[in-house]
Amino acid sequence: MRQVALAVAHDEFCQGNVMYIALLVLLFALGGSLIVNGVQRQRAKTLFVGSLIVLVTALFFSLLSFWGEMLWFEELDQSQRFWTTVFAQGGLAALGALVGGLGVFILTLPIPVQTSLARVWPALIGALSGALWGCWNWQIILKYAYRVSTEIRDPILQRDTGFYLFTLPFYDNVYWGLLWTAGIALAAAVYFALDARVLDKLPSEPSPFANSSVYGGQITPHRFFLLPMAAIAGVVAWGQYLNIYHLLYSKWGVVTGAGWTDVHVRLPAYLLVGAVTLLLGLSPLVPALYSGLTRQFRRRRRLAENAALIPLAAPWLGIFAIWFLALGVAPVLVQWLRVQPNEITLEAPYIANNIEFTRRGFKLRNIEAKEFSVSPTFTQETLSNNQYLLSEVRLWDWRALEAVYKQFQEIRLYYEFTDVDVDRYQTARGYRQVMVSAREMALANLPPESRTFVNLRFKYTHGYGLTMAPVSDFTADGLPNLLIKDIPPRTDDEKLRVAQPQIYYGELTDSHVFVNTSESEFDYPKGDENAYVNYSGSGGVRITNLWRKFLVGWKFDGTRFLLSTYPTRESRVLFHREIRERVKTLAPFLKFDVDPYVVLVDGKLYWIIDAYTTSTYYPYSESFSSTEPMENMRTERGRGLAHGSTASLAGVNYVRNSVKAVVDAFNGSVTFYVFEPEDPLIQVWQRIFPALFTPRDKMPEGLRAHVRYPRDFLLVQGLVYAKYHMTDPAVFYNQEDLWMRATEKYYAAVQPVEPYYVMWQPPGLKNAEFILMLPFTPKNRQVMIGWIAGMCDPANYGRLLAYKFPKEERILGPQQVETKIDQDGFLSGQLSLWNQQGSRVIRGNTLVIPIDNSLLYVEPIYLQAEAAAYPELRLVAVMHGDNLSYAKTFDEALQGLLTPEGKKAPPMLPGGVSGEKIAVKELILQAKQAFDDYLRLQGEGRFVEAAKELTRLRQALQQLVDQHE
Repeated sequence: MRQVALAVAHDEFCQGNVMYIALLVLLFALGGSLIVNGVQRQRAKTLFVGSLIVLVTALFFSLLSFWGEMLWFEELDQSQRFWTTVFAQGGLAALGALVGGLGVFILTLPIPVQTSLARVWPALIGALSGALWGCWNWQIILKYAYRVSTEIRDPILQRDTGFYLFTLPFYDNVYWGLLWTAGIALAAAVYFALDARVLDKLPSEPSPFANSSVYGGQITPHRFFLLPMAAIAGVVAWGQYLNIYHLLYSKWGVVTGAGWTDVHVRLPAYLLVGAVTLLLGLSPLVPALYSGLTRQFRRRRRLAENAALIPLAAPWLGIFAIWFLALGVAPVLVQWLRVQPNEITLEAPYIANNIEFTRRGFKLRNIEAKEFSVSPTFTQETLSNNQYLLSEVRLWDWRALEAVYKQFQEIRLYYEFTDVDVDRYQTARGYRQVMVSAREMALANLPPESRTFVNLRFKYTHGYGLTMAPVSDFTADGLPNLLIKDIPPRTDDEKLRVAQPQIYYGELTDSHVFVNTSESEFDYPKGDENAYVNYSGSGGVRITNLWRKFLVGWKFDGTRFLLSTYPTRESRVLFHREIRERVKTLAPFLKFDVDPYVVLVDGKLYWIIDAYTTSTYYPYSESFSSTEPMENMRTERGRGLAHGSTASLAGVNYVRNSVKAVVDAFNGSVTFYVFEPEDPLIQVWQRIFPALFTPRDKMPEGLRAHVRYPRDFLLVQGLVYAKYHMTDPAVFYNQEDLWMRATEKYYAAVQPVEPYYVMWQPPGLKNAEFILMLPFTPKNRQVMIGWIAGMCDPANYGRLLAYKFPKEERILGPQQVETKIDQDGFLSGQLSLWNQQGSRVIRGNTLVIPIDNSLLYVEPIYLQAEAAAYPELRLVAVMHGDNLSYAKTFDEALQGLLTPEGKKAPPMLPGGVSGEKIAVKELILQAKQAFDDYLRLQGEGRFVEAAKELTRLRQALQQLVDQHE
């Protein structure tokens, strides 16, 4: 699909830019003909003019797109960000080219001047490589130039962690750049030493780079290798010194970071190998040593021809021997003979270091860990005291609700809801948890005949409004009770009034448009007619003159736009409208969350996107893996699960949610609010781009009320905490208390529980808070062991809580609740019948809701008919302890928990038939089928399988007895 899209885009570019391409070809042809003419007739002026035309044409057209991007940054008041990057990349490319070219030139000086290629091409390759190095590594170099101190030192080498975050990455890149430069020089030496044409041109007089006594009065090609190999030796020796710091990322021991063998064997070995490499690698530069070695080898006639080459190779044989013994053999033997027999004793302090710094790297050091004693009672008083929290329990699954939104609220085929997000709002009925989705323009949904240039660029420019529903309110038909609905957006709550519903910037706005032209834009459908509007915002680049029109035509739609009469001097072009691309263009050094969410503030729509600062260089910290084991899932035992939402954070060992990016859906303005000012990475980027960032306290109160703890961040922290909540090295070494993500049956498939938002009143707080939580179970077990939560509301934003359950108590996990539902004779029979009657049963999230000192489990169950495109809520199952209740409504199901033994009235099924009658019929059918299978298997002699069917028959009969007691 991507290749097809690229091919289509290429065809459209070629077709739309016919005039530009023709102009480009014409100018190149003119310049080329003048150059040819000047060469043939030996006219210097003609040659110069032709060359100038070609050069200016190439430069002019290459700068057009650059100019367009510059105007885009200016429109966002980010000229400083643009030019800082341009000058940094340009300046570093020039510096890299100078160092690379000059370095190769110096290292190839021993090659004779008579071979001109020896002085030109290697130096040019070195300059090009250096330019690319400087351009590609501008972020690393700028972070090094503006580095800050953290005042936190590693426990082994006592270096500030800022050294590892900023200096060591720079040194590593310099190391590889220098090694590449020396490698180019060595490759040039090899090439010219083996080229017979070069050997014929060698002079007979001595060279200043070699003693004539060494070469017997003749210059040999082996001297070409002296400087490159010496340079490589020096760089490699420095690399061994750098490897000492890389021991803090070692995988050699029990955990990531320097272990006993690393500190006591590998660290001194790196120093030894570095010193040996430097001394032996530079030894051929000492004439006396080189001369003596050469004479020794010349005594053997067989080696006479290569006597000058062997002294160059001999030191490297010694280097590799020392390298093999010191860094290969010795650590293995020590680890095997000394460390492994005494591992927990020797490795304990190093495990403690890893625990400490991993918790620092993932911001777990200040987590508030507490014990949660679960009450075994659930009474009417519990319900009465927590009516607000219970009224805010999320019964709508986002995928089920999205299907309903698509069916009833997309209104027209060109609108689309891409996602449903959970948020909270102050409404007329108080502080409520809601589910929100933006109605965006999806141009791909237009019929092919309607996807014309005018429609795609001038007419259908924006989405319109949003839909909002409480997480727990339903109509009598099992549909959401909408707080905001329809087009134009209607609401009975003045606090939720949408004054500016147009969405010019969103998740689906992946193409550019022209606004405020003489062609009115489609605004929204209005009965049999349409409402139209002209853009009144400040977003986009203004097309104020012919030059800008020419520039925009080259960058986008070419001749079609250039010849169009719709644009005026007040027109604007809106591009980089897809919000994640927009913020990524402004801040490519940040990682952005995959789930932006729309918020309504003072009648206007905004997008909030969480951004992360990350590093792979935090010392002693475990790298995050985006795969996790699935031991708790019986059908998937031993497999790995890749969770794509956090794939962008795979491999990092330091992460902070330092920035909240806010994008105005109407004007496209972008503001980066700093929420972690103590993060050293964001401090450095603030020093580099001071105009790009805004302090947290400058965020408007209306926006701050909708900031959420991001799900990806909590998931990463949770998966790390599942292992690193064990702070005792001995317990950690034995993995005695390893946690796993809880699992659930979701949409008929077993999967790990994703972090979810709930309303909860933490102990010690007066009011309910909007939090994000994630439950855990022990490894290979399905009882719940604990959960973590990130607090979202402004007063407590960023607090990370961890609650552990007493190990002597049995606390059901979500998967056990699912099993309980599946084993309930009445409920399982009813769900089976629904699935067999032309409908599809959809199991929503199993939510664990803390209520006072109790845990309430809630699972909504939806029913979707084959002929319907949307599901309806039909049952709500709730559970406390081992007491299961279910009913058509959440309130009825709660009351069922209070009845003796959790008895509940059978809910009515479609058509007015009671669920009890159908369940009885289903059990009778199951008993009959089991008996028939028993007889068949007995006749076939398959007695073990027949016994299983007899057990199934007994269970069905027992359930029938239970139904009528």
